[in-house]
Amino acid sequence: MEPVPVQQARARYAELIAAPRALLELEDPQDPRTALVPAASLVFALGAWESTCEELLRAAAVAVVGAARRPEDLPRAIRETLVEVIGEPGEPWEHVQRRLAGGWHRAAIRHLGRALEGRFRHWNTPSGEGVDRLAMQVAGMAPISPRWPEVDGHPGADVLADAIRRRGEAVHLARVTLGAADVAPVLDLLDGIVDVTATTVARRIAHLPPV
Repeated sequence: MEPVPVQQARARYAELIAAPRALLELEDPQDPRTALVPAASLVFALGAWESTCEELLRAAAVAVVGAARRPEDLPRAIRETLVEVIGEPGEPWEHVQRRLAGGWHRAAIRHLGRALEGRFRHWNTPSGEGVDRLAMQVAGMAPISPRWPEVDGHPGADVLADAIRRRGEAVHLARVTLGAADVAPVLDLLDGIVDVTATTVARRIAHLPPV
């Protein structure tokens, strides 16, 4: 059985993605009033994925930090936050670690929220590269995106990157060249991406003791 936080993230995604799917069904090529429907569906679908990914990686980070037995087990984002909060500008982590002595784990848990907020606040592109970098920083995880499903022989990360680009064009440039046939495969891909990402996080934290 998957850890509860992963189950909750999956359930939340299922709720969030339902609206973009229902919205996409409203497109009618004969009705110009629905011209923006596919783009709107894509925007909200990518928002659902971004929110779910953040929730999954937060769960991973909490589990990894809680289970850390050595300072070296702490993810990079946590170490950097401890240097920022407890150390001096530019001070090496090793110096801060010695200063913390046996209290490094308590300090890590105490500043976990601040570390995660700092990372997620500036994370607004849920691309494969962005997800892999964030997973490594906050939870010490290996790249996830290479495991994502393909779409017509194309890596899922590439298809997602194109969808993110087209979302940006729609939102920032009012450039809309999307139809339901363009968006529907992306929604299916997101289902697969969420499944792989949730499964990967679950395997990473399933054996760790609860915080």
